[in-house]
Amino acid sequence: MARAFACFLLMLAGCAAHTTGSIQINGTTFVPARCNSGQALGFAGVELADAQQRRLRLAHALDGRFEAVYFPPGAPLGDSLGSCGTMTLKTGVAVVNGVKNVEGFAQLRCDTGSVKVIGDVTFEGCH
Repeated sequence: MARAFACFLLMLAGCAAHTTGSIQINGTTFVPARCNSGQALGFAGVELADAQQRRLRLAHALDGRFEAVYFPPGAPLGDSLGSCGTMTLKTGVAVVNGVKNVEGFAQLRCDTGSVKVIGDVTFEGCH
């Protein structure tokens, strides 16, 4: 019984979402407090959100290009930043509620005139 519990705890620890990097949105620091697999939202990628409820969706579009979208706090619709960076994305082996964890790295150099997003982020265990 103790061995099964220890294995369960190791499985949970392996599923913990983690991000590192440095991102600026319009000159203010964006520190992801959570990351989610885009699979649950219908896209191939990841959604990052900070404590102020700002969100960044980083996705591979149907044509294979990288696309970024910025959602201000509380906004149901985002501002498309276009194909303004690169992203590597891998699906993990862990599955939570039918959603595969994702991990990867994104480099952002976005400037639409009204929204500027600059930085790099590594993410893992996002589900």
